[in-house]
Amino acid sequence: EPSMDDKPSLAPKPKTKAAVAAAAAPAPARTTAPLKKPPLAPPPQMIPLKPPPAHHYRQQRGSGAPRKRHRSGSGCSGRRVCCLATGFLLLALCLAVAAACLAYLCYHPRPPSFHLQPVSTTRFRVGNSSAVSAMDVTAAVKVVSWNPNDKIAFEYGDGEGRVSLADSDGDITLGWAPVGGFEHGARRVAVVGFVAAAKGVVVDEAVAARVRDGYRRRRLAFKVVVDTHMGVRVGAVRTGMVPVRLSCDDGVMAPRGVSAGSPMSRCQVYLLRMT
Repeated sequence: EPSMDDKPSLAPKPKTKAAVAAAAAPAPARTTAPLKKPPLAPPPQMIPLKPPPAHHYRQQRGSGAPRKRHRSGSGCSGRRVCCLATGFLLLALCLAVAAACLAYLCYHPRPPSFHLQPVSTTRFRVGNSSAVSAMDVTAAVKVVSWNPNDKIAFEYGDGEGRVSLADSDGDITLGWAPVGGFEHGARRVAVVGFVAAAKGVVVDEAVAARVRDGYRRRRLAFKVVVDTHMGVRVGAVRTGMVPVRLSCDDGVMAPRGVSAGSPMSRCQVYLLRMT
């Protein structure tokens, strides 16, 4: 009995010409299709943000660093004190202006007037020289003041008076002298006098010739300046002293044998001026 291993093998099928030609032909190259990018999605629409309400911002700000309440309190108290001080200052200013207006209406204050009497020279000598000349001059000055007020008096402190000789080439300083203080009562006339002396004042020959000629004709021109301090008194009330300058630029020389009717020149008063 024959076994399974003794089965005859099957003969291979003969290949056809088409199969042989297909096996001998080269395999065609594989082509890959190009990748397409996926379409981009449209950008999302941006919704504008609204600012938070003011109370919410204050709450967020307050929820951060703790605020120091004592500083705001001190700032408020400082502003309150400043406002009160400003109010009191304005009130005091208004009261002062009102008091000044009432005083003006009640007393009608008027400034005093000053006049310079003709300057007399007790000594006047001009040396003769071909180059320079020296002058020795002693001048007596008197200033007359009139207080036209009925209830107001003026007080003057100690001061200083200076005398100079007017010339076309420049003023020639003749000297200075102290002036004593005094009180000028209401509706009164006061006379203030001082004597200034100059010795050895050097001038050139042209100036000396003009001065000698003016002295002979009694036509010398003088300038007088008095620096002092002045205050006002109304009854028992006194004001502070303020600097005052008295300037007399049109002084004339006294004629020989001074008479009571000699013309006087008016002086100007400048407050708060000492330079």
